[in-house]
Amino acid sequence: MPSSAAGEAPRKFRPEIQLLRAIAVLTVVIYHINPDWLPGGFVGVDVFFVISGYLITSHMLGEIEKTGKLSLLTFWSNRARRILPAATVAIIAVGISATWFLPSTQWESVAQQGIASALYVQNFALAAKSVDYLTQEAADTPFQHFWSLSVEEQFYVFWPLLAILALVIARWVSKRTHRRAGGLGQDAPYAPAVFRETSFVVFAVVVAASFVYSVAEVNAGDPTAYFITPTRVWELGVGGMLACVLGDPRGLPVVRKVLALAGVGAILAASFMYTGATPFPGTAALLPVLGCVAVIVAGRTSGLGSLHPIVDWRPTQMVGNWSYSLYLWHFPVITYYVAVVGHHPGFFFGLCVLAISLVFSIASYYLVENPVRKNVTLRDRRWMTVGAALTAMAVACAFCFIPQAVYDRHLAVQEERTQQLLAADVDGMGAGSIDGNSFETFIPGYEDIIVPVPAEARDDVPQWDSCEGMGAADARSESTPECVEANPDGEKTLVVVGDSHAHQWLPTLKAAVEGTEWKLVTFMHDSCPFSLEPRALHEDPEFPCVEPNEKTLDRILEMQPEKVLMTNLAVDDLAPDSDEEPRGTQGFVDVMEPMVDEGIDVVALRDTPTPVDEENVPDCVSANLYDLAECAIPRAESREFTDANAALEAAAERVEGVRFESLTDEFCTETECPAVIGNVLVYRDQNHISATYARTLVEPLAEMLEL
Repeated sequence: MPSSAAGEAPRKFRPEIQLLRAIAVLTVVIYHINPDWLPGGFVGVDVFFVISGYLITSHMLGEIEKTGKLSLLTFWSNRARRILPAATVAIIAVGISATWFLPSTQWESVAQQGIASALYVQNFALAAKSVDYLTQEAADTPFQHFWSLSVEEQFYVFWPLLAILALVIARWVSKRTHRRAGGLGQDAPYAPAVFRETSFVVFAVVVAASFVYSVAEVNAGDPTAYFITPTRVWELGVGGMLACVLGDPRGLPVVRKVLALAGVGAILAASFMYTGATPFPGTAALLPVLGCVAVIVAGRTSGLGSLHPIVDWRPTQMVGNWSYSLYLWHFPVITYYVAVVGHHPGFFFGLCVLAISLVFSIASYYLVENPVRKNVTLRDRRWMTVGAALTAMAVACAFCFIPQAVYDRHLAVQEERTQQLLAADVDGMGAGSIDGNSFETFIPGYEDIIVPVPAEARDDVPQWDSCEGMGAADARSESTPECVEANPDGEKTLVVVGDSHAHQWLPTLKAAVEGTEWKLVTFMHDSCPFSLEPRALHEDPEFPCVEPNEKTLDRILEMQPEKVLMTNLAVDDLAPDSDEEPRGTQGFVDVMEPMVDEGIDVVALRDTPTPVDEENVPDCVSANLYDLAECAIPRAESREFTDANAALEAAAERVEGVRFESLTDEFCTETECPAVIGNVLVYRDQNHISATYARTLVEPLAEMLEL
C-alpha cells in the first residue's frame, strides 16, 4: 500500500491509534463493570497488545536506523518512565485502601497479588491460581487486571534483544554482500532495508512459535494459557512485524476507508460475540488482533464513510490519552463496588463507577503520568530513572504488605478467641444448634466467635489419610482413585462415590465408622457425579467422566461392598442432549441398577444446600459480621428439589431397593439455610461445607446410613 508521498515526513502522531486506545479501554471497562453488557469486552486487552508492539518496535527501528545502535539503558528507562509512575501510585492506593472495602477473607490474597503486580509477574501469579481446584472460584482482587501490564513489561525486556540480534544479522549479511560485490575495506555500508527485512523474519519466527503454542495450549484446555506470556507474545509481535513494513499509508483512499471500518467492526464483533466460555486466546484472538492491524494499516482516512469524524472528535482523543490511567484505576473501583454491594452495578451505578474511575484516571494522567513522562531530568539521566524505577517497585511492594499486616493481626485475635471456644468444649456447636424451625447463630457467652475464622475457611478442607493425600481425581483425570480411608481391616465395606460434594462428607464419615466394623472406601472424582450420562462440561474431551465412572462401577461390583453412598453437587447441566425430565435421571439409574442387582444397599443422598448465585459465603460473612442474615440462603433457592437433586431422587424412585435420603434439615429451617450455626461457619467457599461443620453431623449421618 503506498506510503508517505515524496517530500512528506511520516506522521509522528497518529490520531487513529488514539481511537484504538479509546475502543480498547472502553470495551474492557464496560466488560468489567458488567460482563452481561459486553461479554467479549476482554478483547480490548488484545488491541492494547498490538498497539504496544507496533509503537515500541517503531521507536526501536527508528533509533537503530538513525544511530546504528539501540541503547538498552535508554529503551528500558523510557519504558519505566512511561509505565511505572502511574502504576506505582495505583498499587500504593489499593494497598492502603483494600482493608477498608474488602472483607478480611481477601486481604492476604490482595497483598500477594499486589506484590506480584509491583514486580510485574502478576500474570504468572494468576496462572498458578487458575489450576488450583480449591481457589479457582476466589473473588477478584483489585490487582487482577495487572496481568496484562505484566505481559507487556516482560515483552519489553526481551523484545529489544531480538532487535539487536536482527541488527547483528543484518550487518553480517550486508558485509558479506559487500565483499562478494568486490567491495574493499572491512566496513560494509549500512543497509536499513536489509535490517528491516531481517527484523521482520526474526520477529516472525517468534510470533509463529508463540501463536502455535497458544493454539495448542488453548485447545488442550489449559487454564493458564489466558495469562502466561508465551501464549500472548504473538499478539504484541504482530504489531512489531507491522512496524517493520508499514510506513505512513497515503494512497488507495477508498480501500483504506473500507479497511479501517472493517477493522473496527472486527473488534466490536469480537466484543459482542465472544464470552467467557470462548477458548482464548488461540485462534479466537485473531479477530481483534487483525482488526487492530487493519485500522493501523489504513492510517489516516477522510471523506464520506471514513472514521475521520470519530477519530478527530475531542472526546475520542482525550479518552485515548487517559486510556492507560483509566485501565489502571477502573478495576479497583469496580472491585470495591462489587465487594460492598454484592453484585455488579446496573446502568445508573455503572455510570457512577465509570465517572469515579475517570476522576482518578484524569488526576493520574495530569498529576503523575504526563509530568514524569516529560521530565527532562529523568529523560537525560537514565541511571537515575532506573534507580527511581527500582525504588518505586520496592515502595509499592512495601505498601502491599499493609493488607497482610492487618490480616495477620486480625487473624491472631480471631484464632485466640476460637481456641477459647474449642477449649471450653461446649454443647451445641454447629448442627447441634439447629432444630426444626429454630437455630442459634452463637452459643450464649461466645457471641461473635466463628469457627473456622472466615479468613481461613478455604483451608478447612477434608484431609486424606491414604492415597498419599490425593484421594480425589482432578476433573481432567481419566481414572478415579480407590482409597481406604478408615478401618482397613473392617469386616463390612462402605463405599462413598461422587464428586467434591461427596468428598466434603469425608470428616463425617471417618468419625461415623470409627470404632465400628465398617471399612471406609472412597471413589472421588472432582466435577464428576457418579452417572453414566455426561454433563455439558464433559463435552470438552479434557473432562472425561463417563469412562472413569464405568471403571468405578466395575470395581464396586467386583468388591461387593455391603453399602454404597452416592452424592454430588446439584449441577444443572446433566445429560444436555436428553429430553428426559428430570434430565440426568437415566445416568443415575444406569449405575444404581447393577449395584442393587448384586444385593448392595445403595443410599442416594441429596446434595447440601447450594446458593443459586454462588456467592462466596466466607466473604459474605466477613463483610456482614453484624448482620449475618444477609448471608443466609433462602431454602426455596437452595436447589433442594431441582437440577441433579431432582434427577437423583427420580432415579432412586425408579430403582427398587435404593434409598433416597436428605440431611437438609441439618442445614436449614423451613425458610432459610444460615451461614453460621452454633458458632460454626457452614461453608468454606461458594458451595462446599466446611470440615468443621461436617464433623458436627456425625450422629445424623451414621443414623441415616444405619452404621
